[in-house]
Amino acid sequence: MKTAILGSVLLLSPFAALAAESDLYGTWKLVSLSRKVIDTGATEYPRGKAPNGYVSFGRDGRLVGFIVSEKRPKPESAAKMTDQQRIELFNTMNAYSGTYKLEGNKLTYRFDLTHNEVPERASAREIKIEGRKLTMVNEPAPSAMDGKMSQTSTVWEKVQASAPAKK
Repeated sequence: MKTAILGSVLLLSPFAALAAESDLYGTWKLVSLSRKVIDTGATEYPRGKAPNGYVSFGRDGRLVGFIVSEKRPKPESAAKMTDQQRIELFNTMNAYSGTYKLEGNKLTYRFDLTHNEVPERASAREIKIEGRKLTMVNEPAPSAMDGKMSQTSTVWEKVQASAPAKK
């Protein structure tokens, strides 16, 4: 009976199917990003409804990621960029690199570079891979954007390999 109950629980859990590390290898394009603010329970879209970004997982256990907001300043040129535009560009992005480890459905990052050098960030996330779709739900942590205790959810789509550019 206990086995049947445990099996039912695992089948009903949205993250029940274990991901294989090899399923992560490659580049993933960001589809959506939302966060739940822990204090209020409010769901927010801090990078807009259509953010852009990529994360790549290497066979060597390294990752690199870059996410930008849907709406960003469009400076006329590097020479004419204002300090305010530089600030706004910085404040509308996340960039990071480090190593990763997958244990079951728990994916843990160990950051060695981040865009803002703030060490308090979510390092563990629960993942689910369904075909070419990767869903990540981060552990609650202070947001890199505003410090609010939040839980971020991201959905990614696997990028299809393309032929190398001709020389």
